[in-house]
Amino acid sequence: MKTKTQQIRDAWARGEKFRALGIAAKFYDRGADTKVFQRGWNAHKSPDFYRQLGRDPEAMVAAALDLLARKFIAPRPARGSCQ
Repeated sequence: MKTKTQQIRDAWARGEKFRALGIAAKFYDRGADTKVFQRGWNAHKSPDFYRQLGRDPEAMVAAALDLLARKFIAPRPARGSCQ
């Protein structure tokens, strides 16, 4: 069974960015990053609702995808390296 992190990376590699965001939105922690993923996913699914609240759903989705890329997709130094 693949970890959620690997599922996110696989979906992103296939070009399924919204699928990757949906997976990240289902994390159980209550951290700030997870909340950004959840709000981005919800804004993607219900943009009119967020417009009614005076929010910009496209910006929320873009911020969530940007964070997702930085957190899970961007290359990182190998473990044990001294950078």
